[in-house]
Amino acid sequence: MQYLVTASEMKRCDQNTIDCFGVPSMVLMERAAMAVAVRIDEWKRNYIAARTLNVLVVCGGGNNGGDGVAIARILYHHGYKVQVALICDLEKCSDELKQQLSIAKAYGIPIDIFSKVCVSNSQLEWDIIVDALLGIGISRDLEGDYEKAVSYINDFHNSKKGSCLVISVDIPSGIDADSGRVCKIAVRADKTVTFNYAKLGHILFPGNDYVGRLYVEDVGITVDGFLGTRPNGFFFDETPDVLLSPRRKDGNKGTFGKVLVIAGSDKVSGALVLCCEAVLRAGAGMVKAFTDKNNLNALQYHLPEAMYDTYDSEYFEIDKDKMLENLYKSINWADVIVIGPGLGISDNSSLILKEVLRNCEKDVVLDADALNLISEDKELLKLAMSFKDRIGKNMILTPHIGEFKRLFSASFSNDLETSYIKTHILELTGKIADCFHCIVVCKDARTVVAKCDDEKRYINISGNNGMSTAGSGDVLAGILGAFCANQTDVFRLCCTGVYIHGMAGDRAAQELGEYSMTAGDILRVLPSVLP
Repeated sequence: MQYLVTASEMKRCDQNTIDCFGVPSMVLMERAAMAVAVRIDEWKRNYIAARTLNVLVVCGGGNNGGDGVAIARILYHHGYKVQVALICDLEKCSDELKQQLSIAKAYGIPIDIFSKVCVSNSQLEWDIIVDALLGIGISRDLEGDYEKAVSYINDFHNSKKGSCLVISVDIPSGIDADSGRVCKIAVRADKTVTFNYAKLGHILFPGNDYVGRLYVEDVGITVDGFLGTRPNGFFFDETPDVLLSPRRKDGNKGTFGKVLVIAGSDKVSGALVLCCEAVLRAGAGMVKAFTDKNNLNALQYHLPEAMYDTYDSEYFEIDKDKMLENLYKSINWADVIVIGPGLGISDNSSLILKEVLRNCEKDVVLDADALNLISEDKELLKLAMSFKDRIGKNMILTPHIGEFKRLFSASFSNDLETSYIKTHILELTGKIADCFHCIVVCKDARTVVAKCDDEKRYINISGNNGMSTAGSGDVLAGILGAFCANQTDVFRLCCTGVYIHGMAGDRAAQELGEYSMTAGDILRVLPSVLP
């Protein structure tokens, strides 16, 4: 597990390292500058040039600018031709920046204001541009000289068509470190070097598109600097065998969990099959489908290992009592229930969902049409919101952004724009989790997992845009059902399931490409990702 920090969390940790542990700020600045210089030297070794490389270091007035001047000095000593361009009033510079400027001047390093540098130097001159303008403190739109400087960097970078390295210090200038929002304009970096902890804005979109390759370097700011109050954001980068408990050597199919999948309609069978197979591929001992009879042939053909019970949608009202009796038997058999993939939004599916929410004393994963039904039916909405209090079991909601928008509107009578949801995904996912007293897996380019009454947020870094394909969510629902069967730390297991689902998506993309991969491909490679 790795932390993802906000700007305020990072600043607090940084300052505590200085104030409480006595590490001088100039020492931290020097370490940061060395870390960036190492990455530049690394790039230089692959850059074929029989001349001295020219470096423009664009510095703002804060400590990010101080990092930049220190980087310029180190590169100067490494044999680069360096120019520092300042965008600040010298009277308003931070103390550390003033000290770094004094040192750089003593070595004779060229320093001038940015407006003069960009006019007096040829636009074909720079081989490397170091962005040390703003760091993690920006939250409002860029304007004035800062906006001009970012435009200059991007325009020059584009004109060089890949032959110029743009490297950002801590975060590309113009990216909000907490949300990934572009503050009107932002530097598009090839590389970004940040220190000790990745920031939310590095990972969340659209900020991630501006980061380039991210390096998280150790400069000596340790977890001790949080003084016991750890960051709320985190992600996984471990291998699955570290995250999953070893399977019992003396286990049997009952030991590894029994999952009931209530899915499919008289018109849709694929979602059921994908979900059920994902349950077994993810390690559950047994899976049982409860579905319309029209899906039986597809299920038996593609997954003969699955158990099943069926109902006839055409004669649903006539056979309702028998159907409910079979449903209750199946619920009692299971350790966890997954409901919703391909279920449809008919009166029949609504009745089944109501019975599950009223009587299911098991953990339940609500996906796809189960979420749509809740958004449209006030009785279902009330049952879902009270599930945890009435039943005492975990409920897991797995909406994509469209379903999330409908859930939020039904829950709070507030229609939010999709763009607003994406920008505030951490806050809003937690709000839905608190409203339903549940765990929410909000599926997007960066899937977020939140638990009610808990400030922690898991932000998933695995996966790719090829997973935006029909059936991918059905596979995830099956994985979550399998992982949650007979387990205790359901929140962590949901985070793990999302991470491994994304890893399988990345493996499928490597084999087939993001354009061509399907949900079936994610399912096919899942065994190669798991221990």
